Amino acid sequence: MFVLCGDTRTFVEKKLYEYRLCLIKDKPFKKQCSTLFIMNQGMLFDHLKNPKFYGPHVTTVQLLQTHISYVALTGTYAYKVKKPVNFGFLDFSTLDKRKYYCEEELRLNKRLCPEMYLDVLPITKKDNALALDGDGTIVEYTLKMKEFPQECIMTNMLQQGKIREETIDHLIAILIDFYNTQEPTEEIHKYGEVSSVKQNIDENFDQTRPMIGITVPKEIFWYIKDEVTKFFERKKEVFGRRMKEGKIYDCHGDLHSGNIVVSDDTIHIFDCIEFNDRFRFCDVASDIGFLAMDLDYLNHPYLSSYFIKNYVEKSKDFDVYSVLNFYKSYRAFVRGKVQGFQLNDPHIDPTTKKRLLESAKKYFELSEYYTRLFSLDLQTNKPLLFLVAGLSGTGKSTVARKIAIDYHATLINTDIVRKETAGIDRFEQHHDQYNTGLYDPKKIDETYEQVMQRASLFLKKGENVVLDATFQKKKYREMASHIAGKHHVRLVIVQCICPDGVVKKRLEDRMRKKSVSDGRWEVYQVQKTTYEPFTADEKCLTIDTSDESFEYRMGFYQQLLAYIREVI
Repeated sequence: MFVLCGDTRTFVEKKLYEYRLCLIKDKPFKKQCSTLFIMNQGMLFDHLKNPKFYGPHVTTVQLLQTHISYVALTGTYAYKVKKPVNFGFLDFSTLDKRKYYCEEELRLNKRLCPEMYLDVLPITKKDNALALDGDGTIVEYTLKMKEFPQECIMTNMLQQGKIREETIDHLIAILIDFYNTQEPTEEIHKYGEVSSVKQNIDENFDQTRPMIGITVPKEIFWYIKDEVTKFFERKKEVFGRRMKEGKIYDCHGDLHSGNIVVSDDTIHIFDCIEFNDRFRFCDVASDIGFLAMDLDYLNHPYLSSYFIKNYVEKSKDFDVYSVLNFYKSYRAFVRGKVQGFQLNDPHIDPTTKKRLLESAKKYFELSEYYTRLFSLDLQTNKPLLFLVAGLSGTGKSTVARKIAIDYHATLINTDIVRKETAGIDRFEQHHDQYNTGLYDPKKIDETYEQVMQRASLFLKKGENVVLDATFQKKKYREMASHIAGKHHVRLVIVQCICPDGVVKKRLEDRMRKKSVSDGRWEVYQVQKTTYEPFTADEKCLTIDTSDESFEYRMGFYQQLLAYIREVI
């Protein structure tokens, strides 16, 4: 790397910045400046890959990179170096700025991860060689951190099915404590204003324009942009209310599973936004919406809905739903944009670029889905009544919870209503014989009557409602239809099905966990013989919950949304 000073250094830094902008905008640039950029970064890149650079005790190095940094993993420590880039919203174009943001990253991440972040060290140049914390001229800075096993990153654990609801509960507790221990200042508070939120989102659209037709189809780009504009126009009071309620915090700003480490009973949340205050000073809904979106993207929609449901219950932030889909759309759009940025990096191989392209497209499709959800809320004042049916173990409660989160609906579950009516704890197990005890036919009728009464109250207040029950008798489905007609709302029926073998395993697993349901394999077998199938006049959408592919799941929820938009 060259060591430059005075006017020469200023000129080079300016050219590096211009070159990066040309990459983003896909415009030509003078070859000599392009070569200069690659040569400077190439020298640093070669040193970062060399184990000897980190000392005699290091024998191997794994070098990772994003659109803004390199991260070298040496076994004991990790070293993070910022790239000399300027994306407008982020400016690492000078050495002084990179030093400052390294120090900011150290300071800010000690809030949630104090034991992992250690120091900021100089990279020096002497005799045409670079050294870590050497005695030559300082040419770069690196952030030194404790290394953790890559398999403990939450993204990797999710892919292996190792993240349970208990982990999500622990994560929620950490986040609520993090937000509650803050005392928001007036400076932070103002970032909840419409103008501040709009600045971030408008910037996203501007910076993504060069990628139209590459990572995001033209029609999706303009649909999202138009609906976001409508949201700002029609929901101004929502942003003001969130500010008034004190929901604007100095957040993490980049809260996704790739920045969370789960090890034994410990959770580390690292790599918060340090380079731009307006990305970190935000509504808490933007922070938690990011992780919820990320779980959806990684094909864990039911962990996502569990996360939101329990966060809301424990934080008492029930108003978060008013902006949740809006922020989930925003966060998915940001991720799609960032993946697109990396397509112009000369140090990323073609195979990785192909993966990044596919990933970016998927993020934009997810952003469109969330946009259609909040758009639905903008265009109708009439509530929806969802009936989610299915025998024990077919996944109806899991599907019902996701629908309740997506459509900001009150969830009414017969298992909970049954036990509340009986005056017992919802988790108290009652393995009565079929048609006896709590499950005597008369008590089942009373439970459904109580469910419909509660649904009626919420529908009268203009709230969406999701009914979660087996609905194995047609008379119970007719009760729901009657309530929908009484309140002049649309009834949307979803039927959950699943092969017997999958049901059996689920019910056996449930017996070993805390659950509001008393469903068991023997109950399911009897239910199959007494179940009254849906008739031709009962229009319903059916989901096979045994198909766990992202394409099938997302396809079903998109189909459900399209159906609702068609019939309202």
